[in-house]
Amino acid sequence: MQRYIEQLIEDIHEATGNIRPPHELWEKSGADPDCEPELEDMSYVEQYLYGEKEPIAQITGISQEQLPPPGKLTRKQQTLLATELEKLLQYFHFYLDFPKNYPVHLRYPFILNLWEEEYVPLSFGENHIEFCDYDEEFCPFPGYCTLCSEVQAQMKYEEEHGCTDGLDINVKDFLPVPGQIEAGEDQMKNSDPDNDMSSFLLEINENDDINSEDINGFYDDDGNKIEPHSVPVPGLCTICRKYQNGDEGEDLLCLMNRYDQRNETDFRCGAFDKK
Repeated sequence: MQRYIEQLIEDIHEATGNIRPPHELWEKSGADPDCEPELEDMSYVEQYLYGEKEPIAQITGISQEQLPPPGKLTRKQQTLLATELEKLLQYFHFYLDFPKNYPVHLRYPFILNLWEEEYVPLSFGENHIEFCDYDEEFCPFPGYCTLCSEVQAQMKYEEEHGCTDGLDINVKDFLPVPGQIEAGEDQMKNSDPDNDMSSFLLEINENDDINSEDINGFYDDDGNKIEPHSVPVPGLCTICRKYQNGDEGEDLLCLMNRYDQRNETDFRCGAFDKK
């Protein structure tokens, strides 16, 4: 088995040469991946609007059949493979959110299960993958993670101090009118290669032709007005650095993400940044 592990690690190292060209929308937009605001905007568009999911095996070039089951590996071998596979995933912009003190050899089974999943490959940026459903009763990292208790403590504090569950923002200043988002997506898909798509992403906030008196709410696809305060705020958001941080554009993306997942039992956010 040791000789096989050595050969597998060689294959993993060679797989870093399987990098594909950036998605065409980056060339069309002219966005700079070294500019953090443009990177975040375009990565979000690539992942949620234009990206197509692919098996992790296809993205990385390492098949699931190449990865031995944990029961056939020693603790040292699991540690070695987990380390190499995490590095490989980061090379393809996937970052695994384990507790910092979680033993490396215990990560291997999670990584092995990940090879059965499909994700949108990113050209740039970071796609954080979580393994936690934020249900303390079914914690995947017992004894190593305190996130759920921190969320509960934060929610209890907000309840005791009368904190609001909604967004403390003036939506009239930047939320689009009904149909504007759909029109924007069509414009992005049909944009001229010479146009700067990253500038278009900011158009909702900066377009002087939009009458601020008409931007009077947040609307669903049918044009029905949605009150921001009615959108549930998962406990994960309350301990995120980006929650109510005063950045209106970021608040809008957060609001849209929460609304899209309002009926999901497993809330996921690739932009989560723990306080």
